[in-house]
Amino acid sequence: MKVQLFSKIIKLCVVAALSGLMVSCVASTPYDRISKNPYIYSSLPQEQQLLVQQGRIERGMSPDAVYLAWGAPNSEPVYGEKKGVKTERWIYLDYEPVTVMSAGGGFTYGYPGWYGPFSVFSGTAYVPSPSAYVEFENGKVTEWEKKGY
Repeated sequence: MKVQLFSKIIKLCVVAALSGLMVSCVASTPYDRISKNPYIYSSLPQEQQLLVQQGRIERGMSPDAVYLAWGAPNSEPVYGEKKGVKTERWIYLDYEPVTVMSAGGGFTYGYPGWYGPFSVFSGTAYVPSPSAYVEFENGKVTEWEKKGY
Protein backbone atom coordinates (compact mmCIF):
# COMPACT_ATOMS: atom_id res chain seq x y z
CA MET A 1 0.00 0.00 0.00
CA LYS A 2 2.90 2.38 0.81
CA VAL A 3 4.46 1.74 -2.59
CA GLN A 4 1.17 2.60 -4.35
CA LEU A 5 0.81 5.81 -2.33
CA PHE A 6 4.43 6.75 -3.06
CA SER A 7 3.86 6.05 -6.78
CA LYS A 8 0.78 8.31 -6.82
CA ILE A 9 2.68 11.09 -5.03
CA ILE A 10 5.52 10.88 -7.56
CA LYS A 11 3.05 11.03 -10.48
CA LEU A 12 1.31 14.03 -8.92
CA CYS A 13 4.67 15.82 -8.47
CA VAL A 14 5.63 15.16 -12.11
CA VAL A 15 2.28 16.49 -13.35
CA ALA A 16 2.60 19.58 -11.13
CA ALA A 17 6.16 20.25 -12.34
CA LEU A 18 5.20 19.88 -16.00
CA SER A 19 2.18 22.14 -15.49
CA GLY A 20 4.41 24.79 -13.94
CA LEU A 21 6.86 24.47 -16.81
CA MET A 22 4.15 24.88 -19.40
CA VAL A 23 2.70 27.96 -17.63
CA SER A 24 6.16 29.55 -17.42
CA CYS A 25 6.69 28.97 -21.16
CA VAL A 26 3.86 31.24 -22.24
CA ALA A 27 4.79 32.47 -25.69
CA SER A 28 5.12 36.18 -26.27
CA THR A 29 4.83 37.84 -29.65
CA PRO A 30 7.05 40.41 -31.37
CA TYR A 31 4.31 42.96 -30.63
CA ASP A 32 4.54 42.19 -26.88
CA ARG A 33 8.32 42.60 -26.90
CA ILE A 34 8.15 45.80 -29.00
CA SER A 35 5.60 47.36 -26.65
CA LYS A 36 7.81 46.57 -23.64
CA ASN A 37 10.95 47.89 -25.40
CA PRO A 38 9.87 50.86 -27.55
CA TYR A 39 13.26 52.60 -27.27
CA ILE A 40 15.12 49.60 -28.71
CA TYR A 41 12.54 49.22 -31.48
CA SER A 42 12.66 52.90 -32.46
CA SER A 43 16.47 52.76 -32.67
CA LEU A 44 16.34 50.09 -35.43
CA PRO A 45 16.45 51.00 -39.13
CA GLN A 46 12.97 51.05 -40.71
CA GLU A 47 13.54 47.88 -42.78
CA GLN A 48 14.55 46.00 -39.62
CA GLN A 49 11.49 47.35 -37.78
CA LEU A 50 9.27 45.80 -40.47
CA LEU A 51 11.09 42.45 -40.19
CA VAL A 52 10.84 42.50 -36.39
CA GLN A 53 7.08 43.09 -36.60
CA GLN A 54 6.84 39.95 -38.76
CA GLY A 55 9.06 37.93 -36.39
CA ARG A 56 11.81 37.67 -39.02
CA ILE A 57 15.53 38.35 -38.90
CA GLU A 58 18.30 39.04 -41.44
CA ARG A 59 22.07 39.29 -41.63
CA GLY A 60 23.53 42.29 -39.87
CA MET A 61 20.85 42.57 -37.18
CA SER A 62 21.90 43.20 -33.59
CA PRO A 63 21.09 40.90 -30.66
CA ASP A 64 18.48 43.49 -29.54
CA ALA A 65 16.70 43.25 -32.91
CA VAL A 66 16.75 39.43 -32.77
CA TYR A 67 15.37 39.53 -29.24
CA LEU A 68 12.45 41.71 -30.41
CA ALA A 69 11.76 39.41 -33.38
CA TRP A 70 12.25 35.95 -31.81
CA GLY A 71 12.46 36.53 -28.07
CA ALA A 72 15.14 35.43 -25.65
CA PRO A 73 16.98 32.16 -26.29
CA ASN A 74 16.07 29.24 -24.02
CA SER A 75 19.57 28.84 -22.66
CA GLU A 76 22.64 30.92 -21.97
CA PRO A 77 24.41 32.10 -25.13
CA VAL A 78 27.35 29.99 -26.29
CA TYR A 79 30.46 32.13 -26.84
CA GLY A 80 33.37 31.21 -29.07
CA GLU A 81 35.83 32.42 -31.64
CA LYS A 82 36.05 31.73 -35.37
CA LYS A 83 39.17 32.83 -37.27
CA GLY A 84 39.92 35.46 -34.63
CA VAL A 85 36.36 36.83 -34.61
CA LYS A 86 34.23 36.60 -31.45
CA THR A 87 31.06 34.59 -31.94
CA GLU A 88 27.88 34.14 -29.97
CA ARG A 89 25.19 31.51 -30.59
CA TRP A 90 21.63 31.65 -29.33
CA ILE A 91 19.67 28.39 -29.19
CA TYR A 92 15.88 28.18 -29.13
CA LEU A 93 13.92 25.13 -28.02
CA ASP A 94 10.47 23.69 -28.63
CA TYR A 95 8.89 21.20 -26.26
CA GLU A 96 7.70 18.14 -28.16
CA PRO A 97 5.17 15.73 -26.64
CA VAL A 98 6.40 12.19 -26.05
CA THR A 99 4.24 9.31 -24.82
CA VAL A 100 5.68 7.67 -21.73
CA MET A 101 4.54 4.38 -20.30
CA SER A 102 4.99 2.74 -16.93
CA ALA A 103 4.04 -0.71 -15.79
CA GLY A 104 3.29 -2.11 -12.37
CA GLY A 105 2.79 -5.49 -10.86
CA GLY A 106 0.22 -6.44 -8.24
CA PHE A 107 -3.24 -5.04 -7.79
CA THR A 108 -3.53 -1.26 -7.73
CA TYR A 109 -6.49 1.05 -7.44
CA GLY A 110 -7.01 3.93 -9.82
CA TYR A 111 -9.68 5.49 -11.95
CA PRO A 112 -12.04 3.85 -12.88
CA GLY A 113 -11.31 0.97 -10.48
CA TRP A 114 -8.92 -1.84 -9.60
CA TYR A 115 -6.07 -2.80 -11.95
CA GLY A 116 -4.01 -5.92 -11.84
CA PRO A 117 -2.25 -8.22 -11.66
CA PHE A 118 -0.16 -6.33 -14.21
CA SER A 119 -1.06 -2.77 -15.21
CA VAL A 120 0.26 -0.39 -17.84
CA PHE A 121 -0.24 3.36 -17.57
CA SER A 122 0.64 5.94 -20.18
CA GLY A 123 1.00 9.70 -20.15
CA THR A 124 2.63 12.56 -22.00
CA ALA A 125 5.94 14.24 -21.22
CA TYR A 126 7.36 17.27 -23.01
CA VAL A 127 10.97 16.91 -24.15
CA PRO A 128 13.07 19.92 -25.20
CA SER A 129 14.15 19.86 -28.84
CA PRO A 130 16.26 22.48 -30.67
CA SER A 131 14.09 24.45 -33.08
CA ALA A 132 16.30 27.39 -34.07
CA TYR A 133 19.66 29.05 -33.62
CA VAL A 134 21.17 32.43 -34.41
CA GLU A 135 24.90 33.07 -34.73
CA PHE A 136 26.44 36.50 -34.25
CA GLU A 137 29.93 37.64 -35.17
CA ASN A 138 31.08 40.88 -33.54
CA GLY A 139 27.49 41.54 -32.40
CA LYS A 140 25.81 41.10 -35.81
CA VAL A 141 23.76 38.19 -37.21
CA THR A 142 25.79 36.13 -39.67
CA GLU A 143 23.63 33.00 -39.91
CA TRP A 144 20.50 31.42 -38.52
CA GLU A 145 18.24 28.47 -38.98
CA LYS A 146 14.67 27.97 -37.80
CA LYS A 147 12.20 25.14 -38.40
CA GLY A 148 9.40 26.35 -40.67
CA TYR A 149 11.04 29.73 -41.37
